[in-house]
Amino acid sequence: MRKIVSTLFCALLLLNFMSQPALGANNVSDIHVDVGIYEDGSAYITQTWNCNFLEGTEGYIPIENLEDMSLSDFLVSDVNGPYTHIEDWDINASFEEKAGKYGLVKTSKGYELCWGISEYGQKRYAIEYRINNIVGAYTDFDGFNFQFINSGMGTLPTDVTVKITMQDGVNLDANNAGIWAFGFDGQINFENGQVVAYTEKPLSSSTDSVIILLQLNKGLINPTRVVDKSFEELKVQAFKGSDYDYDTGTSGSSAVEPEEEAGPFDVLIGLVIMALPVVIIIYFLARKGKRKKKILALYNNANYFREAPIAGNLEAAFVLASDFDQTDDDGNLIGAAFLKLINAGCLEPMSEKTVGLFGKEKESISLRLVQPPQFTGVTTKMLYDLLVLASSSDQILQERELEKYCKKNHEAMMGIIKAAKQDGQNTLTQIDSYDTSKEAKPLGLSQRGEKLLLDIMGFKKYLLEFSLIGERSIAESIIWQDYLTFATLLGIADKAIEQFEKVYPTATEYRKNAHHYYLLAHIYTKASYHAAQTARSSGRGGRSSFGGGGGFSGGGRGGGTR
Repeated sequence: MRKIVSTLFCALLLLNFMSQPALGANNVSDIHVDVGIYEDGSAYITQTWNCNFLEGTEGYIPIENLEDMSLSDFLVSDVNGPYTHIEDWDINASFEEKAGKYGLVKTSKGYELCWGISEYGQKRYAIEYRINNIVGAYTDFDGFNFQFINSGMGTLPTDVTVKITMQDGVNLDANNAGIWAFGFDGQINFENGQVVAYTEKPLSSSTDSVIILLQLNKGLINPTRVVDKSFEELKVQAFKGSDYDYDTGTSGSSAVEPEEEAGPFDVLIGLVIMALPVVIIIYFLARKGKRKKKILALYNNANYFREAPIAGNLEAAFVLASDFDQTDDDGNLIGAAFLKLINAGCLEPMSEKTVGLFGKEKESISLRLVQPPQFTGVTTKMLYDLLVLASSSDQILQERELEKYCKKNHEAMMGIIKAAKQDGQNTLTQIDSYDTSKEAKPLGLSQRGEKLLLDIMGFKKYLLEFSLIGERSIAESIIWQDYLTFATLLGIADKAIEQFEKVYPTATEYRKNAHHYYLLAHIYTKASYHAAQTARSSGRGGRSSFGGGGGFSGGGRGGGTR
């Protein structure tokens, strides 16, 4: 069955490419999207394309999934002036017939905005249109989840900027709006009363897109489209599969594999062609399942590994562990970095006692910043620098101080995660851990990379089964410091501590400190990374999420030139 699905998928892709030729010589350097929101909940949108087109006859933008929305006021112009509207646009017309003209094609899913390329070479087009009812009046907030740049464009733009403005002059900020972005690597922020989203890396994958979720407080406008559900429900759907946190715990994605319908081969082909998205889902589910099986088989066959993997490199070990399901939270990296800084004497725990209103004594633990780390490691260095900024002049950092700082400066904390992942990726590349050849699929690892992954798996297995092995020859400093740091990185510290205590039951100084330091690392990770992540997910702006964005309206798939 898997071979049949793969064959059908490839055949369908071939048919798709034949019907929509890839014009590789064409390039879109940037697309600037201006969105003006009106009192009735409509939006006037202007897309400005800076292009270098060398072949094809027209540019086009599919706009689909409009549901209760509608499209109007479509216009196209370039530096020479407005184009002429053609009522019945013919996509098969010649280059000359389309020159200086534009038109609308109605499809089964929505519309295609089309215009003639008109002349080859460097050119700028302005594509204007209105989306009526883009903003919905939900029961709790007003807002939308809209795709402004499609996935699967034949000519993906290098840079994209989207600016959203209230036409009545109301400034948008974190007090009256919430903003989130999906589908690209970049930022979304409040700037000078506007919402500004922009890419930091070129859109390169067929799945890359620009989706914006905008929440508006009631009373800013009066949308005519009334939605009989809460905006929170829309947000939950958009957050699925993203790296935003939702306080209900709703995150991750699910996919249900459709049941097969038996039938003659030609009927099956017809059904599959009609249901191309279903075939694609089955194909990628099969690929994902094969990868997961391979990872599980590697873990089951991994031999115990008795030292910190990849020579103790936190960043490289974290990237490899994250990519292959051996750790599941970026906060684990921050927790491991806190432990390493405390164990190295860079941070010193300090106990402070205060007396409350009713004479009740309360003890709190602070961290004194002693000295920057002398060892290598991007995460520990950047984390220490952040702690310096968050602390008062006495260089003593309290939990509340750190939490307040990270909520206000959440991008600084997220920057540590990004830099650490990039550093880990660079290290793994430098030591030839990856292999892009067909033979290396589905993991994409070289023999060296697979060996390093087996080391991580073997070390994880060693920590989780430590009491069964019963080794007592290892120095307690290694057990309670080095091993516990990597157990934190892998998200298994609690289980590892239970295992260590069975083999080392005596309450030595190392053991007591380990408990104390791990608790501190947990508390300060919550006050830093998790506080920053919560602030980022609250709609105040910051980094976009590459995944998620489900339930969007508008947009669609494809576009560019043909």
